[in-house]
Amino acid sequence: MEVIMGKIIKYMIFFMLFWVILAEKINFERLVIGTGICIGAYFFSNNIRISKKREYLLTPKKIYYLITYFFILIKEIVIANFQVARIVLSPNMEISPQIINFDTKLQSDFYRTILANSITLTPGTLTVLMEENRLVVHCLKKDYIEDVLNSKFEKILLKVEE
Repeated sequence: MEVIMGKIIKYMIFFMLFWVILAEKINFERLVIGTGICIGAYFFSNNIRISKKREYLLTPKKIYYLITYFFILIKEIVIANFQVARIVLSPNMEISPQIINFDTKLQSDFYRTILANSITLTPGTLTVLMEENRLVVHCLKKDYIEDVLNSKFEKILLKVEE
């Protein structure tokens, strides 16, 4: 019981310090409101905290693949930005919107969420729905479907998930 109380106090102090930084001015009313928000934030974050399963442990191999993933994501975002800008600025606006169902081989909800967010971050594609291992993706052009189905993102995340 003492360990749990110590943990709660540690998190509450962290949240309260963060609240004080955000509040700028400190008075009784702000401290009461801040305490209530911090208690709510603690219980909310306690429910979504990532468990210490083996799949989340970072090994040098996983770190390498995650860094590679980050740089490929940035590269793909930049390339897609130019492609979408060319489409939008073109006088005849050559778009052919498509919605596709995409089954991912990723097993972890965490990595599937990263994949879905990466697809959404890349201009011209948008993850509309994620259910189990199925992603519903909106593509601005038919040409983008092949990129989604043969996703570089998924291949790297599969290596991280191993």
